[in-house]
Amino acid sequence: MASVIGLRFSGQRAPLLLRPVATRVYGLSTTKQTAVRHYSQPRHDHFAINEYGLISTHVPVPWRHRPSIFSRAGVESARIHFVETLRGWFSYATMMYHLSGWRKGAFATQAEALCEAMNEAFAEGDVKTLNAMCFPSMAGNLKNDIKRRKATLDWRKVRSVTPPKIVQITCGRLATDMTIGQVIVRIDQEQIVTPASTRSSASRSSPKPVRVTEYIVFQRLITDPASPWRIFCKIGVPKWDQAIQK
Repeated sequence: MASVIGLRFSGQRAPLLLRPVATRVYGLSTTKQTAVRHYSQPRHDHFAINEYGLISTHVPVPWRHRPSIFSRAGVESARIHFVETLRGWFSYATMMYHLSGWRKGAFATQAEALCEAMNEAFAEGDVKTLNAMCFPSMAGNLKNDIKRRKATLDWRKVRSVTPPKIVQITCGRLATDMTIGQVIVRIDQEQIVTPASTRSSASRSSPKPVRVTEYIVFQRLITDPASPWRIFCKIGVPKWDQAIQK
């Protein structure tokens, strides 16, 4: 399934570009192209993909899960939180400066849709789609996993347990006119994955949904209008988040 997603940059609306997005995300029952405007799409169709690595993996820890402020660990935790908060504010301002019209809420929603499309492509073994939405290293890892499993899967989202949420915005300056933007989105869903071979078989009981929480890293060069947002990698779920779900 393909959907059309566009970008606003410097007050102008960029050309639409085909993007793979799951049908069910937009409530469609047939394969067609649907215009969905977004602020993450490049102005041009051709862009050389370079990987610069993770800028930061910091995810803010809620106060109730931090050590006591009267302990050495608590003081260090407060210091890191203060530094990362200032860094986040500066990065958000930088993002807004370079990407006119960029909004956290819209980005988080579209990020979840892109991740769902990635999950579907991975389940179906659709390498072309994975190459279109992921950085080469991420796409390579997924392709290796597809080869090892030697089977096609059916992936289905049951529901979002909690709305997608941006937990980190970071920018890194690589050169005078070269700044990379990184956004980490927390996605919390119930999903069902089954072998495609069981698609036509009658089953007495439906598979039980499994709760899956993921922290997905998106990156792009925010100073280059031809650079698209792509999925860079996934980072581990923090221990405090794992504890909440138990």
